[in-house]
Amino acid sequence: MKILGIDPGIERLGWGIVEKNGSEFTRVSSGVKKTLKTSRKSARLWEIFDFLDELIKKEKPDGLSTEKLFFAKNVKTALVIGEVRGIILAVAEKNGLPIKEFAPLEVKVAICGYGRASKENVASMLKLSIKMPKNKLLDDETDALALALTSLVSVTFP
Repeated sequence: MKILGIDPGIERLGWGIVEKNGSEFTRVSSGVKKTLKTSRKSARLWEIFDFLDELIKKEKPDGLSTEKLFFAKNVKTALVIGEVRGIILAVAEKNGLPIKEFAPLEVKVAICGYGRASKENVASMLKLSIKMPKNKLLDDETDALALALTSLVSVTFP
């Protein structure tokens, strides 16, 4: 089974594809889709939709995993993330992908066994679970890979 994990963001959208074969997990590909702050928000959202639609057509994942909207101190940021999540859910529906959403706490528990794990702890545990690139990844990409892996170890997916 192959899962596309997506860490929602309008400036930097993290994505990662992890595949499970038997009891082995493999990172297929991952990256960060960036959009320009100088572009209109509607153009940035369309750019994300178009990017994800093409990625899904190319990689043919079996499901999609993303982060649940959580409480944010900055209301403006929370609203934009909500719009990006809407794009993610719409493109998944368009492509007939089952969707699984996880709270950050659920991801940390699945990857590290501890809900208060730091981003560094999650990145370290990911390296033990799947082969990661030698270069340091942006947090957005690491989070997306963690979301994909969480789906694969979750008994409720799809």
